[in-house]
Amino acid sequence: MSRGALSETRPWIVYRATRVLYRFVTDENYRNSALVRLAPPRNLFQPDNYTEPDRYPDLFRLAAREIGDGPEKQILSFGCSTGEEVFALRGCFPTAHIHGIDINRRNIAVCNRKLAEDPDPAIDFRTAGSAAGEDPDSYDAIFCMAIFRHGALGDRVRDRCDDLIRFQDFDNAIADLTRALKRGGLLFIENSHFRFSDTSAFPDFEVVGEARREQRETDGPIYDRDNRLIAGVNDRDIAFRKAKRRAR
Repeated sequence: MSRGALSETRPWIVYRATRVLYRFVTDENYRNSALVRLAPPRNLFQPDNYTEPDRYPDLFRLAAREIGDGPEKQILSFGCSTGEEVFALRGCFPTAHIHGIDINRRNIAVCNRKLAEDPDPAIDFRTAGSAAGEDPDSYDAIFCMAIFRHGALGDRVRDRCDDLIRFQDFDNAIADLTRALKRGGLLFIENSHFRFSDTSAFPDFEVVGEARREQRETDGPIYDRDNRLIAGVNDRDIAFRKAKRRAR
């Protein structure tokens, strides 16, 4: 690059760097996402913590119809980010116990701050990168929404994904989650770069719900057990019920 060209690009570089620094200082969610990228914890899939209030109302209502409500009901929001999903679930499950776990401890700090502002004894948050520590057969419904994916795979479609996320890690995470789900309980997996139907746990489940076509078409590429791109796949299965009895 010539000296003249370098002098022309330098102000742009300084401007971009200044914007990034300003956002890092002033935007807590951006800062929390940036910090987890710098030191990725084990089991990290999606480093971004983007979320919205009441993002999946149709799925929440489906779960409420299928399993009902009550203080004995246990709901898990896996990868709860800054808590919006948990608080939205309260609208469909007024008396159930709702638990939120997230791999980013800074996200959980935000969740607990929000909970302190509007206390609810049947809601709790904790930091965890998997469901390995959850009791077996303990949840009536588990939500894994936009967790098993990586934002960079949506920016540019790649032939392989294992430099960012791996199917084997997905399979392991699903094994822990399904072990924690009660017989007859519901598992929701939305916006994933892998298919639940490819996992070792899937034979114990039946499909009970699909994503809307327009939603599935914007969810990004799908990869197989070997982390290779599956061309032309439009996998819309999103809700699954665990068999009430173990298959013999």
